[in-house]
Amino acid sequence: MEKLQYSSARLTEEYGIRIGRWTQYAADRELPFDAMWCVIPPGGSSDRDQHPEVELSVVASGHADYEAPASGERTEAEQGSAILLPSREPHVIHNRSDSEPLVLLSIYWSPEEAAE
Repeated sequence: MEKLQYSSARLTEEYGIRIGRWTQYAADRELPFDAMWCVIPPGGSSDRDQHPEVELSVVASGHADYEAPASGERTEAEQGSAILLPSREPHVIHNRSDSEPLVLLSIYWSPEEAAE
């Protein structure tokens, strides 16, 4: 059993936010998916991102505002919610709080690998 916490994770600057890839944990080698912590500061936003993987984004702390710039769709998600982002959908994640960081657990996988 291994407890994984964003507060003790090694975070780096990527995509305009701070992330902690799960490759830093020994358990990562046993998982059928990739994952990372995402920490967005108060009032901050991620860079626009688009990738071939499907992504399940779980709001661990705070309140997220997900934006799909191509369609103009916006979805708000509070702590305990999850957003499923399709493969190749451009997205931006905003933290509308002016005082609290937004913490997400991003779990992602290649749809082709899941089908095999």
